[in-house]
This record gives sequence, C-alpha cells and structure tokens, in this order.
Amino acid sequence: MSLLLTISMLHFVAQLSPGPVVLSIAKRAASTTRRNTLQIITGISVGIIVWVVLTLAGFSALLQQWPWIQQILMLLGGFFLAKMGWAMLKGGLSSFQQSANLDTGTVPQAKNYFLLGLFTNLSNPKTLIYFSSVFSLALSSSADVSLKTQLAVLIPIQTFLTFVLFMLIMSMPKIKALYQRSGSYIDIISGALFLIFALWLWWDALQLL
Repeated sequence: MSLLLTISMLHFVAQLSPGPVVLSIAKRAASTTRRNTLQIITGISVGIIVWVVLTLAGFSALLQQWPWIQQILMLLGGFFLAKMGWAMLKGGLSSFQQSANLDTGTVPQAKNYFLLGLFTNLSNPKTLIYFSSVFSLALSSSADVSLKTQLAVLIPIQTFLTFVLFMLIMSMPKIKALYQRSGSYIDIISGALFLIFALWLWWDALQLL
C-alpha cells in the first residue's frame, strides 16, 4: 500500500507541474465553459490510459531498442504544440486590434475539445519522459500483479479528478473576470510557452540522432 501511495503522490506532483497540459486546462477553464474544459480533461485522461497501457506492454523497452520511434513521436508532438502555440500567439496579438470574445482564434470548435485534450497529452514531452522512465520502473515485470492493476485503474481516475478540481478553481468568477481583462496578454504568453515547449521537444529529438 505504501508503494501505491508513493506512486500516486508522485503522479499528483507530476501532473500539476507546469507544462502544456496544465497550461491548456487553465486557459480553457478561464476562457470558456466548464463543459468544454471537461471534454479536454476527458481527452487528457484517455491519453493517460494510453500511456499506462503502452507502459504495461513494455513501451519503454521498445523505445530503448528502436529510439527512432521516440524521435518520430517527439517531432510530431513538437509540431502539434507549435501549431497550438502559434494559434494562441496569433489570437492574442489580433485581440489588440479588434474587439474579440473569449474564444476568438485560440480555441477550436466544441466538437474538437476532446481531441484537443487527447493530443495535448499524447504530444506532451513531460508525459513521454515520465511514462517511459519513472512510471515504467514502478510497473516493471518484478512488480506485483495487483499493484499493476490498481495503478492502471487509479492513475487515470486520479488524473481526471485532480484536473476537474483544478478546472473548478480556474473557472471561478474572479479568475474568469481577470482573464477577460488580461486575456490577450495571457494568450501571448501561453502561445510563447507552447512554442518553447515545441522547440525544446525538437531539440531533444535531434539529440537522439
């Protein structure tokens, strides 16, 4: 039980550390409806399930044997993050020149919110590194079968509930009002950070050559 609690706490810290996923939830929670943000969180949680399944299937060993797979994933992930970052940056800059609502130019159609959360999680370099190293050690072949089962169920549920709580905080009226006053600046900063994440991911991919 202590090992399960330790891994759970480790995952809690990892999922709330600054990165594309946390930034995406914070921005959408403050700028759009909770229903839309909940779709993003659901997509992120499904992405966590994908990572857990791949880890249980020996994904980290596959990456070690064929590192070019990781390179491709990192390059594709960087492209997705760069695309999101450019959209945010462009939307933030354009809001200086015209009156815009909260979702102008930075948020896709509602039907795409789930996929947005899913792809943000799957392209997140922090998630790739986390699940291919630390988490895979916890789910090694020597780990108890019951522990693997408990983690496979607990981690996605914990991810969903933690991000829902984070969404409720970020969607409070005072925070949403702050976003309305400073939305363009937040979009510009968020866009720049996403572009930095993309460049960092591409640089790491090149280091694997």
